[in-house]
Amino acid sequence: MRNIRQIILPVFLVMMLFLLTGCSSANTDGPIQGFSGFMDLFVWPMAGLMYGLGKTIAFGNYALVIFFATIIVRTLAWPIYSKTNDLSLKMQLVGPEQAKLQAKYEGKTDPESKQRMQMEMMQLYKKFGIGIGGCLMPFVQMPIFLGFFSVIRRIPATSNIEGVPLDFGFLNHNILGVDLYADKGVMAWDNWQMWAVAILAILVSVTQIFSQILINKRQTKMREEMNANTPTYRMPEKTDQQKQSEKMMKFMIYGMTIMMAVFVWTSPAALGFYWLIGNTYSTVQSQIAYKKSSKRLETLKSRY
Repeated sequence: MRNIRQIILPVFLVMMLFLLTGCSSANTDGPIQGFSGFMDLFVWPMAGLMYGLGKTIAFGNYALVIFFATIIVRTLAWPIYSKTNDLSLKMQLVGPEQAKLQAKYEGKTDPESKQRMQMEMMQLYKKFGIGIGGCLMPFVQMPIFLGFFSVIRRIPATSNIEGVPLDFGFLNHNILGVDLYADKGVMAWDNWQMWAVAILAILVSVTQIFSQILINKRQTKMREEMNANTPTYRMPEKTDQQKQSEKMMKFMIYGMTIMMAVFVWTSPAALGFYWLIGNTYSTVQSQIAYKKSSKRLETLKSRY
């Protein structure tokens, strides 16, 4: 299961990069009308939510629409995040027993021993309620956030156009001298729009990396606490596959950050604002989850 998880997470990030690249291509900047594909099943609910917010509590302010919609969507997706966090805690619980099992079969390369080890490993995962479904949870969030991404890009084209069910022409999209519908525009030192988009791209990158650094530090601290009573000689060393997987994860995380910055730089300013709010909220979300993790870990220990 650990190997499966190490494979799935990089694949997930690769798919995010691929799909986001696809979202920036043709056919995704047109007005929101009719159904042109599977993604529209997620685009329309997001567009309806943002339209309703703009007509009510956002008072026609596009920045407030994005802010409220981001908070609402990510809060509704919180249970998915909690399931993923539970999987991480279970993997920490199973770690010591998995190390014992690996030590038991260390040096045994015959097919029979390998088969017995796999069977015992499966029983161990079953005991702790670890299944492949938990590893696939990040994929459940992907269509939701891609739908949101698409709406942000298409709202400028869904304004003051006849025959469009949701006309966003009423939105005030000029905030602090920045047009959220527009990209960086002409490269010029006196172009405030360009500087605003550049600042957004930098802030999105910083918040993305900062969030990941915090997550890594928390995971390291929790592993150290879990293995506090384990003698050093019994601590399992990382395999070459695990080291390679960690390198791949770091590469994909920084690659994702660079890709997000490029998208912000080449897209309407609203996209950078959306990602900045989303990254900040995700950091707060993960901090709250971390604060609850100790209590949740004790609950899982008593259960298993």
